[in-house]
Parts: sequence; C-alpha cells; structure tokens
Amino acid sequence: MATKITAEDRELLIKIAKLFLDSPYQFGWNGDLPWDPTDCSRFVQVVLENVGITVERNSAMQGEIFSSTWNMHGDLSKAELWDLIFYKNTYESHNEITHVGFYLGNNKMINATWKKVQITSIDTYWKNHFKWVGKLTCFTREYNKTLATKNYARLQNKEEVDKTRVLKAVNAVIAVLTSTWWDLPSKYQDLSASYAKKLRTDYPDARKLESDQAKKIYQSVVDMLSYSWKFAWYEEQKKYEELVAYLRKKFWLQ
Repeated sequence: MATKITAEDRELLIKIAKLFLDSPYQFGWNGDLPWDPTDCSRFVQVVLENVGITVERNSAMQGEIFSSTWNMHGDLSKAELWDLIFYKNTYESHNEITHVGFYLGNNKMINATWKKVQITSIDTYWKNHFKWVGKLTCFTREYNKTLATKNYARLQNKEEVDKTRVLKAVNAVIAVLTSTWWDLPSKYQDLSASYAKKLRTDYPDARKLESDQAKKIYQSVVDMLSYSWKFAWYEEQKKYEELVAYLRKKFWLQ
C-alpha cells in the first residue's frame, strides 16, 4: 500500500479517531462506529481498521506487534503524532500492558478511558504507568490512504446520524425517569433522580432535546386547556385561563 506515512496521513488518522470522541466507555464491548460502547484497545483496533491496518483485540497483544518487530522505544518525548502509547498495570491483570491510546502531540493522547473516548493530558499518573511508544511506521505497508479517506467521509455522516439517535434514546430515558419519579417507592426515588442527573451530565446535548420535547408537551397542554376551557365549571375557567397565559409566556408558546 503506502511507501511512506506522511504528516498529512497522520492528520487524517487523527481526524478519524476524533470522530469517536464521547463514545461511551464500556470494558469488553466491541463497538465499531462512533457512539457505540468501546474500550481502549477496541477503540484503537477500530480506528486502525478504518485505514486498512489489522491488529489484535487487546492492548497487550497490540503491544507485542511493536516489541516483536522492534518498532517501539521508551522515550515518550520522541513520540510523533498518532504513534501508539502503551501503559502498564493500570488495573489488576495477568498482562503487564493494560492500556493504549494515540498520541496527539503537546503531551496529550486520545483514548477510551473511564467514561468515554476523550482527549487526555499525559499527566503524572500516566507517566508513572508509561511502558513504551509504538511507532506508526510499523504499519507503513498496511496503511491505505484511499480507504482512510473513504471511511473518514462515511464515518463523518454516520457519526452525526448515530449521535442524534443516541441522544434521542438518552433523552427518552431521562423523560421516563423524571415522569415516573412520583410513582416509585421512596427508596427508589433518589436512585431514579441521580441516574437522570448523571445522564444529563454525561450527555449534555440531550438537554436541548429534552427542552424541545418539554416545549412540545406544554404546547399540547395549552392547546388542550384552551379547547376544554368552555367545558369547565365557571369558577375553574379563570384558573385555566391564567395557567394557559403562564405557560405561553414562560415557554414562548403559540
């Protein structure tokens, strides 16, 4: 395939990796598209697959590709854009290497860790667990620029579609949790409220959907009250009228 991986190629690879930002982290999951659950080694594997490079599923075996071909070194300061950074003993395992990410330059990496795929500073913790740098040039023959360009365009579109789908699903869960809160036994109310809060924090873009959904609900309430007003008892009609006016003003309704 390629005879050389250029700076332009490295930038394209990073663009592909960044399409997966905010995909939820889930150890052992095998997501292959943006917004699918993934873990550190699966994230690396999928990004590489999209440029024509095949590697093993777990970080320890991925590390062996570099150690067996002597395409690694132990000097983090010499890492280049999109080299792989391997870490050791980040959790209890029979394998020494337990984490991997792509180097972004400026002492940062993009990796799947803790809650999601994210850009992380290589701070004291990561430096204490640093194992080695895997050189991207190890994959010069396998790298396929045509495939990389094609998949970048495909994933860009897929990322937007899937992001909207996921946010709608998250928003639906939030709506269910909040609307059923009063119907739950008291011992479950705090759990329901805290989970809804967590979803709002993890998926902040869902708040807009939630707001839009609430506006539609309130518009329906206003329409219903306006229609049913004439059927209400006289003493209730003024209350209906006041509530309609309040909702229209607060939520900019028709």
